[in-house]
Amino acid sequence: MWANLWGSMCPVSRRAALLFACWIQPPLAGCTGPPSLPTTSLDGTPAPIASPSHPSADLQRTADDPQRPATTKRAEHPRNTTRTEPLSSRAAPGPPPVRDDGTVFAETTLMGTRFTINLWLGPRSGAVAAGDAVRAAFHEVARLEAIASEWQPDSDISRLNRAAGGEPIVVAPDLIDLLNRSRTISEATAGAFDISFYAVGALWNFDPGSRPPSAEAIREQLMLVDWRLIHVDAARGRARLTRSGMRIGLGAIAKGYAVDRASHLLRARGFPDHIVEGGGDTYVAGTKGDQSWRVGIKDPAGHGTLAALPVHNMAVVTSGTYERYFEYEGTQYTHILDPSTGWPIKRASSPLSVSAIATNATDADAFATAISVMGTEAGLRFVETKPGLDVVIVDTRGKLRFSAGLKDKLEVHASADATP
Repeated sequence: MWANLWGSMCPVSRRAALLFACWIQPPLAGCTGPPSLPTTSLDGTPAPIASPSHPSADLQRTADDPQRPATTKRAEHPRNTTRTEPLSSRAAPGPPPVRDDGTVFAETTLMGTRFTINLWLGPRSGAVAAGDAVRAAFHEVARLEAIASEWQPDSDISRLNRAAGGEPIVVAPDLIDLLNRSRTISEATAGAFDISFYAVGALWNFDPGSRPPSAEAIREQLMLVDWRLIHVDAARGRARLTRSGMRIGLGAIAKGYAVDRASHLLRARGFPDHIVEGGGDTYVAGTKGDQSWRVGIKDPAGHGTLAALPVHNMAVVTSGTYERYFEYEGTQYTHILDPSTGWPIKRASSPLSVSAIATNATDADAFATAISVMGTEAGLRFVETKPGLDVVIVDTRGKLRFSAGLKDKLEVHASADATP
C-alpha cells in the first residue's frame, strides 16, 4: 500500500523515537541495533507508510504473501520471531515516551511486515495504560498470525490446506470468520477476489530475475481455484477444502483483519483515537484532539502525494502494480494475479494504484485487490453499486480517478490530473 499519514503528526525527538522502539520491541525481535524511525520523519515531514514493492504490501499472491518472511532488497525488518517465540510477558522498562503532540508511537514486525500504532493519549489517559494497550494490540496480531499464516506449518490455515480433499476439520473461530468474509467478497466481486488462488499462485515468484511458470502448469493448478469449493460449518467450527490439492492463502485479507482487531482492542482499552497500520493496511480511528487524521494518496511517479483525504473511523488500503513486478522476455509481470486466469494482470493496461476506502480494513484490503483485477473502468462502476465503499484509482496514464462518494471529501492537489 502507498499512503502517507500527514498533517496531524508533528515532529518527535530522535531520543523519544529510539526509546519507544526499544520499549516495545525487545519482546518481539530484540533491540540490539538502531531501531527504525517512526512514520513521521524528524523534521515533521511525512514518510511513506509502505510500498507496493514491499513483500507484504498486497495482494492476491503467494510467493510474496504478507505472512511470508521479507525477502526483497526493500525489506526493512528481520523475519518476525513470534512464530516460535511468543511475546514476552516481562515488564517493559517504564512507560513509553510521549511525543510533543501528545501521541505514543510504536512499531514492530509481525506477519512478515511492519506494524505501527500511533495513539493519541487525550487529557485523561496515561502513558503506562497506553503502553499496555499497544503491547496487547501487538499480542493480538501475533495471535492471529499463528492462525492465519500459511507460512507457519502448525497454523490453522496450514492444517486446513494439508487436509484438502478430506473430512472437515475444526479450526479457530477467527479463521471461520475470515473464510466467511472472504466468501462474501468473492461472491460480491464475481470471483475477482478469491483466496483459493493459492494453488496457482504458488507457481509464481516475483523476485527480480524470475521467469513465469509454464502455461500447462498454470492450467493444471487453475482447476483447483474456486472459492465455492471452500465449505464452512460455522456452527461446528469446521471447514473443508473439497478437492485434494486445493490451497488457500489469506494474503489479501488477513492483514486488514489483524489491523481491525488491533484497533478494536485499543478502543476496548479506552483509547479511541489512534492509527493502526500493517504493511500498508491502515485503519484511522477517532481524531487527534480537535484535528482530523489525514491520509495522502501517493503519486506512483514518486512526486509526493496527489491528494489528501480527511479520515475518521475508516480504513484506507492501497494496492499497486508500479513497483512490484519482474520482466521476462520483454513482458512485465505484476504481483497481482487474476484468479480466473492464473496469470498476473497486465501492467501496461492496469491501474498503477487502487486505494479502497471502507468502514473496516478487512473489506478494504480484499476490495482493493478485486478492483485492481477488475481494472479502472469496471472497478469504478463496481464501487458505485456498493454503499459504504469508495475508491481512488491512479490509472495507467497516471490520472487520478475517484468514486462519486469522494467528490466533496478528497482534497486533490493542484498538480494532479484528476477526474471524479
